[in-house]
Amino acid sequence: MPRIALAQIRNTPASKKENIKRIEKMLLKAARGESDLVIFPELSVTGYLLKDLVYTLAEEIPGPSTAKLESLARDYGIYIIAGMPERSKDYLIYNSAVLVGPDGLLGVYRKKHLPTYGLFEEGRYFKPWTGDMEVFETPVGKIGVLICFDLFFPELARTLTVKGAQIIAVLSAAPDISRQFFETFVHARALENTVFIAYVNMVGFYDGIGFFGGSHVRGPLGQLLARAKLYEEDLVIVDVDYSEIARARVVRPILKDLRIDDVKCLYQALSKKLFFSEQSHISVF
Repeated sequence: MPRIALAQIRNTPASKKENIKRIEKMLLKAARGESDLVIFPELSVTGYLLKDLVYTLAEEIPGPSTAKLESLARDYGIYIIAGMPERSKDYLIYNSAVLVGPDGLLGVYRKKHLPTYGLFEEGRYFKPWTGDMEVFETPVGKIGVLICFDLFFPELARTLTVKGAQIIAVLSAAPDISRQFFETFVHARALENTVFIAYVNMVGFYDGIGFFGGSHVRGPLGQLLARAKLYEEDLVIVDVDYSEIARARVVRPILKDLRIDDVKCLYQALSKKLFFSEQSHISVF
């Protein structure tokens, strides 16, 4: 039974050195709690509100920051998921999450949906990932990863579940005004997929914007298993029993009743743009 730690940290914007120190501090606490996997928030290596600084802070993966995370994973004998801006070999910038363990880099997830409305400007700096989604097989389980706004799109969590994910880690930088949405969607994604969801949000106030924290884990029937504090750095550790997934899928056989024709209907509707018009593009966050 793996032990999962949610590391809800307050970032120092644009300071990799300070943020790596915070990450190591949380890893030390998590290791003392015999955690197997520690999950950090979105862009936890650099901070979230970077604007044009993202171009100088982004790194190739693997690179210096992932090397440091790999070293920490070896030192503490622990698996780590952390967020950082990634520069591809063709100089495109992605909002990415890396999964590392004691044996090195295990995988990278790139954010597919970039909020660019209201106070969000991600589309100005990052490229959305349009490729496939991978489930990472590790000694601590089959792990899927999403980043923040990705959670609003149920087909992403469903894809990871169908590919075998036992737990979906959601790295987030969600402000106060979005709290009700994320709490609702974490609950929904866990229940509709009968899978564990571990949501880890940043905390603090930056440029007058509050980030609420409130990291939490829900089980495959939507049950709340652990919750971090609001507006404070916090580390929450919880044991995750994957055998609960099989029981949940007997109680709620949702996946058994999936049908390809539903997906085809969605595809056909999107191809005809039935839901889109100039009037429908209203920014609500």
